[in-house]
Order: sequence, then structure tokens, then C-alpha cells
Amino acid sequence: MHPFLTESIQSVRHCLQEYLATGAPTLLTLEPWGPDLHKRLSEYAERGKMVRGALVTFAYRLFDPDGSVPPACCEAGVAMELLQSFLLIHDDIMDQDDLRRGVPAVHSQYRELMKSHPGAKQYGLSMGICGGDVAAFLAMERIATLSVPPELRSELSALVAREVVSVGLAQMQDVHHGYVSEVDREAILKVYTYKTGRYTFSLPLMVGARIAGASLQQASALARIGEHLGRIFQIRDDQLGIFGRSEEIGKPAGSDIREDKKTIFREELFRTLPQNHVVRSYFGSPLAGEAEMEIVRQEIIRTGVLDRINDLVAEEEQRVNTLVGELEIPPEGVAALNALALYNDTRRT
Repeated sequence: MHPFLTESIQSVRHCLQEYLATGAPTLLTLEPWGPDLHKRLSEYAERGKMVRGALVTFAYRLFDPDGSVPPACCEAGVAMELLQSFLLIHDDIMDQDDLRRGVPAVHSQYRELMKSHPGAKQYGLSMGICGGDVAAFLAMERIATLSVPPELRSELSALVAREVVSVGLAQMQDVHHGYVSEVDREAILKVYTYKTGRYTFSLPLMVGARIAGASLQQASALARIGEHLGRIFQIRDDQLGIFGRSEEIGKPAGSDIREDKKTIFREELFRTLPQNHVVRSYFGSPLAGEAEMEIVRQEIIRTGVLDRINDLVAEEEQRVNTLVGELEIPPEGVAALNALALYNDTRRT
């Protein structure tokens, strides 16, 4: 991992901890749920890898490798992490995942509070939705109070709002995919771009670039790079969900198969297997266990699906390399972006 990223991760983690200790409590005052949610959000957010938040400072340093990083980068990084918490809390509800980052998801925690009540499940879902909403507006409050000139603050507030709208619409498409039998590759990659790529990479990169004084054209170029990085990120995330271990990925391994998530791996595998192949029946089956998961893994390798998806990733990486080469940034910035692309493709958690 490049020093720009490791140092930025350390910085945003510190800023998030400081905000959760001093800033968030001034907003989460309404008893009893303000303090309750503050505790749960703090534990939830601080378990994250902080990459999204770190990419704000990372992007700033692409344009000013040796300069001092302004407070606005940390403030915006905190907002990115709060947005991540909001999206994941809601995502766990929609995917019916009870684990996140190795511990009970927020809605599961609230369900446990009311476990003796017949409506405990709905209680947990409702409270989780509310908690995610609060995290979203904490993030927007951070953006709306950034230590930057008013006109830039307004621009960044609008930018973040637009990107979150896109995430929401892509999430709706992802939900829709769960209720139809087949989804083509183009539709899957579109979800990857707007549900993952834009808010994971494009958004923080654009925010950091604009704080650094980069032009709108330069920020847009970074956004395009972010889309390709995001597709790679989601493809590797799907791969980890199939081939990784539960303790590594923080949720049950194989859950995407049991839930019949319309991933690029499923699409490629189903295009390859005969209609009567037994592996098809494992997708969407809550009874599919480790033995069935291992058969799926073997088929993905045997049929060449993994090789073809690696080729797809290589194409995305080539597009990243081309776009990085067109950026007008110092050599240190080029090296940092190349290192980010490598980390993104080879991560194991």
C-alpha cells in the first residue's frame, strides 16, 4: 500500500474517532436514542477499513504531494465514512445479512433488544433504517460545514447529494435484480459502477481534488478512473464472497450464492453451464452448505470463468492506466494512483 494511502487512512481514522467523541454527541442528544445510536455508530464506523474516507486526502496529495493537508480533507473524509455506515446499515437490511465486519449488523443489534417481543424482527429493521438515516445526515452536516470557501462548500454539498442519489437508484436496480431470474452483464456492471464505483472511488477522489484546487476537468478525469477502480473492487469483492473465509470477509462465506445475488461470477457461470446442471440449483438455496459452495468454486475454476473474469479485470486495469497517463499531476501522484490500482486488485479483505 502506498504511503499516501496508509498515512491518509491513519489520519481519517483519527479524525473519525475525534468527531465521534466530540462532534457527533452535540447532535445526537435526544434521549434515549441519540446516545444509544452514538455508541453503536461509533463501534460500527471504527471497524471499517477507512479507504473511502482516506481517498479524500489521498486525492489532495496527488496534486500537492509535499504540501500540508488542510483540515477540510479530514472533515470530508469523516463524511465519507459516515456515508459508508449509512449505506452498509441499509444494505444489510435489504440483503438480510445479520453480520457485518464480524459482529451483529445494526438492525440485528436492535432486534436483540426486543427479542422477547413477537415483533422483534420488524423492530430491528425499523430501528436500523432510522440509524442509517441519521448517519447519512451526520455526513451531510459534515459536508455542509467544511472549512472551505462558501462557494466550494456549496459545490461539494451538491456533488455529494448527486452521487448519493445515484447510489440509491443503483441500489434499487440491485434489489430488482434479486427478483428476476436473469440479468445481463451490462446491467450488472452498471450496478457495480453506480452502487460501488462512484461512491467508493469517484466521489472521494473528486472531493479531494477540488479541495486541492484541481480543475473540474481534472476532477472528472479522476471520477472516470474511479469508475473503473470501482468495478474492479466489486468484482474482487464478489470473488472474496465466494472464495474467501467468513472470518476474513466479516460475513458468512457463500451468502451471495445462497441469496442468488446477480454477480458477474453467476452471470458468467450460468452462460457456461448446461440448463440442467446441478450447480444452478445451489443459487438461491438457503440449504446450500459448504459442500455445495466448494462445488461452485470448482466449477468456476474448471469452466474457465475465473480466467475470463480476470481478463475482464485486466481490461479495466488497462483503462485505468490509460487515464492515469493522461492526468496532469506530479510523478509522485502517478505512482500513488498506480499503487492504489494494484492494492485494489490484490486486496484479500
